[in-house]
Amino acid sequence: CYGAWLVSEPTCDIEGGHRMGRVATELMNKLGAHEMKPRVCLLVYGFINIWKEPWQACLDKHLEAYESGLCMGDIEYAIANLYSRHIIGLDCGETLGKLSQHFVACAKRAFQHNLVTLWRSSVINHQLILDLMGIEQNAFTPYNNGVTEETCFASARQSNDIAVCRLICMRRKYLAFFKGDLDTAEAVYELSQEYSISSQTITLVSIFIDGLIALFLAMKHCKDEEKWAGIGFRALGSMKKWRKYSDWNFSNKLFLLEAEYSFLKKDHPRAIYCYHASITSARQHHFIHEEGLAEEKFASYLLHKRNNVGALEHFCNAKKCYQKWGAHALVQNIDKAISALKI
Repeated sequence: CYGAWLVSEPTCDIEGGHRMGRVATELMNKLGAHEMKPRVCLLVYGFINIWKEPWQACLDKHLEAYESGLCMGDIEYAIANLYSRHIIGLDCGETLGKLSQHFVACAKRAFQHNLVTLWRSSVINHQLILDLMGIEQNAFTPYNNGVTEETCFASARQSNDIAVCRLICMRRKYLAFFKGDLDTAEAVYELSQEYSISSQTITLVSIFIDGLIALFLAMKHCKDEEKWAGIGFRALGSMKKWRKYSDWNFSNKLFLLEAEYSFLKKDHPRAIYCYHASITSARQHHFIHEEGLAEEKFASYLLHKRNNVGALEHFCNAKKCYQKWGAHALVQNIDKAISALKI
């Protein structure tokens, strides 16, 4: 618990938290305290190591903790590890089809054991995946035919369930941004400011998306340009700080924010360099979805510069990435852009 507190606001002691995480793991192993594994692993791999170690390295650790929890009868923390593993998998860009199956199984286990928060969170994430895949299906239906994400959000707001409200806002914002619906993304961003943040990969990615939304809105040169540019600049500052701890997890995100910020400031040589760097880093570090996003953003930049040939090339690259990810709703959007360029 102390290590997780150290890496969180306001302390932000990443090195100290990581050190305490190692101490907790080593002490657990030395004492043979196997009954503590689900709880220790949830904190270490779900909240602490995500700042310094490749997110992909945490996946199997959570599965081990899940199996251990089942053996020890610690069902709540077993399923919490399973949920955390799938959240990190989503933020790593794992294939959406497999993740859909994973979240369905996780939701069923949580529902069977009356773990309401874990069940609800699993269903919310499953709904995001279905929407990205272009599948028109209500993820809540197998459990309660009258519940939708909208009614779930309304109920959570009424009961002041901040965790659920925050999660729905982050996932709605994520979906709207990836689908290019920036009006909705802006509205959900404003709504999300009512809810505090946490220290998980889902929140770190949300800050990255916030920065991209803000920079896009700043480029519209509306009356709130200064406000949105400031939000984008702060997100850029966060990524610069976080990259010092993990180049693997944050370099592609930093480069894409830098590219968009340079675009805003009309520093075109820097923008082009950063778009290429973001694409390369995402590919090298196996973030296929963010590789696709960087390709799409670069294509949009080239389209703005009237380089239709280059834009077409990078839209096609983005389409390949989204196809590998399984995000067919995004592929359909890219197809429209490609078709327009081929006319």
